[in-house]
Amino acid sequence: MPNVSDAALTLAVSNIAHHGDTDIFPLPIENHLFHDKPTDVVDLLRSFDEKFDEAVANMPIHTGKELTPASYSGFRQGTQIDPIWNAYLLALVIEAGSEIEAKRAAKDVVFAYRFSPDKTNHGVFDKDIGWSKFRDTIKSFSKDYKYVLRCDIADFYSRIYHHPLENALTQTVKNTTVAKRITRIISLIAGGPSYGLPIGGNAARLLSELLLNQVDKLLLMKKVKFCRFVDDYVIFANSREEAQSALILLTNYLVNNYGLSLQKSKTKILTAAEFLLTTDLLDEVDGENSEAASERAFRKLRIHYDPYSQTAQEDYETLSKELEKYDIIGMLGRELAKSRIDETLAKRLINALKHLDKPIQNEAIKSITQNFHLLYPLFPNVMRVCRNLLPSLDKSVRDELFLKLRELISSNSYITQVTNNLAFALRVLAHDESDEADILIASCHENTSSMMIKRDIILIMANRKSHHWLSNLKNSYATLSPWEKRAMLVASYELGDEGKYFRDNLKKNLNPFDSLLTVWTGESKNAKKDDWRVPV
Repeated sequence: MPNVSDAALTLAVSNIAHHGDTDIFPLPIENHLFHDKPTDVVDLLRSFDEKFDEAVANMPIHTGKELTPASYSGFRQGTQIDPIWNAYLLALVIEAGSEIEAKRAAKDVVFAYRFSPDKTNHGVFDKDIGWSKFRDTIKSFSKDYKYVLRCDIADFYSRIYHHPLENALTQTVKNTTVAKRITRIISLIAGGPSYGLPIGGNAARLLSELLLNQVDKLLLMKKVKFCRFVDDYVIFANSREEAQSALILLTNYLVNNYGLSLQKSKTKILTAAEFLLTTDLLDEVDGENSEAASERAFRKLRIHYDPYSQTAQEDYETLSKELEKYDIIGMLGRELAKSRIDETLAKRLINALKHLDKPIQNEAIKSITQNFHLLYPLFPNVMRVCRNLLPSLDKSVRDELFLKLRELISSNSYITQVTNNLAFALRVLAHDESDEADILIASCHENTSSMMIKRDIILIMANRKSHHWLSNLKNSYATLSPWEKRAMLVASYELGDEGKYFRDNLKKNLNPFDSLLTVWTGESKNAKKDDWRVPV
């Protein structure tokens, strides 16, 4: 009898195929395989489920752990898990999802990642319960209390200990094999330390909620009035002493039970009136000018477009019309005139560019290109939007964007010293057809130790028809990292008969996932012939 149902395996694959494996890194090529051949991927995952120990031994779980900026001076480490193992981990967590959700605190208390599988939209969580509902609820509750305590947990994901998580899984999930496999994979990903969840993926999100649910239940037993969104707690009290007592209670629970602590700089006890004034919760502000009022209204706008919705076209048109009410370029210009941007507002403005007219997009990208240093905390978001908008940009704007990116990388700018920033920059620079870009991208492969970057460059060079570079690298196949080897299998299709001979010699020794990826690449190339490009 299988430990993981076909429904859980199928949803895990479709969720990753349609929504990505993390919200931190560029999508790996394997996501496209998941999209095009979901049945084959599910069949492979089923074999993992049947012979788990054998699969772990034959296909070790490789990960890429890279820094990404979290502010102008702060960082977080994200983890990109080997895509096939990421899918199996997510399937295990989906299998346990209903049991985890059944034990959680009420939806008017905890607003993050409420498990609600959706086959139609390939979703894992309830999209109607999130930050907006959390915001509206704390605004409403604050009117009924005199004091508000706001705090969040320091380095939450990276400091979660595995033993308490294992205990929580054992107490919640009836299928002990599922629980044990989750903890084993998490341990293998950690690579030694007995703490830390991989930041960025849906499996870790629900597992972290399972752990904090125990804290939530303890607070509720003590009749503490609170709301939580991920690691952000808002506690309501009728006196400062009551708020202080709640803070001590929460701190004790976190420290004594889980080795977690609150961020001192973000822990504040305010009067309810102060709380409302120091957030964007107010509907209006006395004496506020039109620009500030427009900016505050824009912050509350839900910029969400689901291309897989049955009403996708209507939803897009509605969103576009709503955005026309705001001076996006004006607000973005005012942010870029500051010494430090408001990260939340700037991120929303940048993401909104995808839904605007081409002239506005060109004007915005020109401004962004001149201000990469100001947008440093949001550089991955900026690069995502730039890449998305490349077909809409005038040639002069594209050329200026490419020039600035080449300058960042060649000068070893602090911006692209951050590996994840470099990964996103290379995804944009891959469309720069200049000789300068060829030389620069190839040099990046020599100068980095990142398996993720090296993998992407191999695929980029395949699209650039750099046959001489690929042929030379092929001779060093035995010394390449696992992700480079997989990329080389895909890139070898650019080498014609030389590539076929290369693959034939390796065929017998390939693991099942690499074999599947190789088959998919061949089918994709044959279907598109001369128009084929590696989807990177």
